[in-house]
Amino acid sequence: MTKLLIEAKTVMNLGGYVVERIANLPYIDVIIGNPLNEDVKIDAPIYSAEDLEKIKKLGLFVEGIDGKKPLKECLEEMKKRVEKEK
Repeated sequence: MTKLLIEAKTVMNLGGYVVERIANLPYIDVIIGNPLNEDVKIDAPIYSAEDLEKIKKLGLFVEGIDGKKPLKECLEEMKKRVEKEK
């Protein structure tokens, strides 16, 4: 399986890595924040909510985006959340 590297203290949009027709998630996009001091590899693409739970268990922040707020705003909020963990 393909792996994505989520660098330490960074935020990433997983939009293009979620297989929407299979995953059937209740949101339109997903962002991840890595609050850790080390890089983390995750499996990609994302096929289910269980895949997102596995990412959470690695210590990463996972947030579903419902489209009510602009993506940029959600990314900025996640960056603040990651920064707070320093």
